[in-house]
Amino acid sequence: MNPAGQRRVAVVGSGVAGLTAAWIASRTAHVTLYEADARLGGHADTHRVTTADGELAIDTGFIVHNRRTYPTLLRLFAELDVATQPSEMSLSVSDAGTGVEYAGALGVRGLFARPSSLASRDHWRMLLEIPRFHRRARALLASSGPSSEPDAIGSVPDDGSAAAGDRTLREFLAEGGFSAGFVRHFMEPLVAAVWSCDPASSLDYPARYLFTFLEHHGMLGVFGSPEWRTVTGGSATYVAAVAAGLDDVRLEAKVTSIRELADGVEVTDGSGATTTFDAVVVATHPAQALAMLESPTALQREVLGALPYSTNSALLHTDTSLLPSAPNARASWNFHRPATEPAKAQTQAGRLRSVGSDPSARGADRRVTKPGAPEGVTVTYDLTRLQRLPTDTHYLVTLGGEGLVDPATVIDRMEYEHPLYTPESVAAARRLPQVNTPRVAFAGAYHGWGFHEDGARSGLAAATHLGLPWPRPTHVAPRPGRFETTIRHTRRTPYTRTFEHSSTFWLVDLDDLPDHGTLARFEARDHLGSPDRSLRDNVEAFLADNGVSLGERGGRILMAAHPRSLGHCFNPISVFWCFDDAGAQAGVVVEVHNTYGDRHAYLVHPDEQGRARTAKAMYVSPFHGVDGTYDVAVPVPTDRLHVAVTLRGHSQPGAEGAAAPFSASLTGTRTDVPVRRTLGAALRGSVLIRAHGTWLWARRLPVRPRPRHRQEGVR
Repeated sequence: MNPAGQRRVAVVGSGVAGLTAAWIASRTAHVTLYEADARLGGHADTHRVTTADGELAIDTGFIVHNRRTYPTLLRLFAELDVATQPSEMSLSVSDAGTGVEYAGALGVRGLFARPSSLASRDHWRMLLEIPRFHRRARALLASSGPSSEPDAIGSVPDDGSAAAGDRTLREFLAEGGFSAGFVRHFMEPLVAAVWSCDPASSLDYPARYLFTFLEHHGMLGVFGSPEWRTVTGGSATYVAAVAAGLDDVRLEAKVTSIRELADGVEVTDGSGATTTFDAVVVATHPAQALAMLESPTALQREVLGALPYSTNSALLHTDTSLLPSAPNARASWNFHRPATEPAKAQTQAGRLRSVGSDPSARGADRRVTKPGAPEGVTVTYDLTRLQRLPTDTHYLVTLGGEGLVDPATVIDRMEYEHPLYTPESVAAARRLPQVNTPRVAFAGAYHGWGFHEDGARSGLAAATHLGLPWPRPTHVAPRPGRFETTIRHTRRTPYTRTFEHSSTFWLVDLDDLPDHGTLARFEARDHLGSPDRSLRDNVEAFLADNGVSLGERGGRILMAAHPRSLGHCFNPISVFWCFDDAGAQAGVVVEVHNTYGDRHAYLVHPDEQGRARTAKAMYVSPFHGVDGTYDVAVPVPTDRLHVAVTLRGHSQPGAEGAAAPFSASLTGTRTDVPVRRTLGAALRGSVLIRAHGTWLWARRLPVRPRPRHRQEGVR
């Protein structure tokens, strides 16, 4: 222990795993961060490029994230007050050996970027095979048991489905009879681009492991992908923010030895200096971690030694010849297969015919492979497009671009390493939690799928293993915004029925209500209280009637609801999070409307998880009375919005004794969807609810009598 009574913790490695672990540890301990390089960040690598228009911050490693599948990273960003912005994610394929050029996520013009593709039978076949592939991949996941998504401690759980996980992508595609064109022009480019691996080895990835990732990221369907974002000002902004909060940051301090003692851990760096700590997080690549351990156990040798990495050279440049020749095929991610490997895919599914056009008809390919060019993946990221850089120049990063990129356009050269996934490495990863000791924990993106969120999650897991908590900041009010949501109603008695639809919800500050005219506005008449007063006045009056004050300055009130749009408004549920002058939550008002025009407001005081219970007081559904209680979940929104209501203790004919006959939930993630795409959301929901009620009535679900309802100060 140090003089202040804090634990002393060392973190070795400053990639996202090490930075996350260091940030968490710094909340309760004295942290020393070791980094062998001259800079922090690992793959969070921002280059400052001076241009005539000013300096640009260009990311070349970690570039994009999303609000749906990066919760740990986004929590870190929120605490560091790191701003993000929308990006555009699209993938193109350019095959010099066959003449194929097309792009996904750019509509018809991208899919048929070369006019000759319209007449290509093989191109149409490939496009039609994509949804079939999605269906078969989802079926494999459904038939092989629980998901192999990395669990809470960042490793892949051993869920008893090893047999399904051992099937390679190559075997899966062969069993499904997918065409050679599909393999060469869709499957190999997708895996190679996402995992920065050689197309030749992409088919050896474990199929189930790969499909779990694709499903988790909304990529096993033509629609449904999350909105991707980049860090405003470059990812170095979050790296600097973490470093500013640490006690001791040591650059160019390569750790040469980690020795675990009975009462601590000795860390020795390249200068020969040895420091003793209470605990250590080793957040490096597994081979590097193994080399640091003075006395690794047999299990540590076996597991850490079974997790291979590949090295990819990367060039930051402005040579647009690395982009597809067809302008409509140019995307954010651009996979290129040189003409030197025209026949590789023929061994996958028989003879391969040219898809889209004859390469001889398109002229000489400008991307000529120069002597000494390495084999492997060639993917070019258009950072001007991805980061929305304020310039007309295309700043590009190409993996595997040596011998292809014009040297005169090169701004910088980098080397990045990425985990390789084989059935053997996935099996070894399942055992990663076992290599930790009471004083030493391991972290890194290799604990998951190799992405930034996997690294952040593993850093959290390592800190948790060492008894280092991550307390949530108190009194942090959420930011207003819009959320793409899924609304789900589940009836469990007298028979099971689930009703689900998508919608868009708004989170608004009652002191700064957005007003888009007839397209979207928030009016007092659509909520509790008098239509002659403001929404805020009505909520404050309701709180006062229930003995709640927000303070002399009025605190802050945020509401989640549908706006009035095109003259219509219907909110089955609206939620008001009420904060006092100190920023503490003073209460939550849950306002419920039924389709008969009644409304009722419930004041609840949730616990730390946002949970509360209240007696039911209004007739909402014709199939339920007014008896019973509601279990309510209304956690303070972050980048996720979650509201859930479960009816309990309710008597219903044919459902006596049922613990929870009905529940409803609304879940969603922040989105930058334009206002025009939210039009009609409330009207659509109202129609669907009535249609669902009609369906239940037609199946003779008993209707309960509706009592008169009035709540003073609400209606």
